Amino acid sequence: MKTRTEITVETERLVIVNRRRRVAWCSVCAREVEMLTIDDAAIFAHVNSRTIFRWAESGVVHSSETPEGLLLICPHSPTFS
Repeated sequence: MKTRTEITVETERLVIVNRRRRVAWCSVCAREVEMLTIDDAAIFAHVNSRTIFRWAESGVVHSSETPEGLLLICPHSPTFS
């Protein structure tokens, strides 16, 4: 008689981003939100930074550019929900 063993592994991921607050206006949300940098957004979405740039260019994620040229991403974009 053969026995079968089934193993179920449950994982959970918690990402804590410790950074300077970057509050900016999101024109799509029509409110000020605490924005993510490209690298933080990539970690949050489990993709690379290049993908975040493409998403921002195509409008998949809400984005805003600072006067210094830093691209910021709105964490309330549908992609992150």
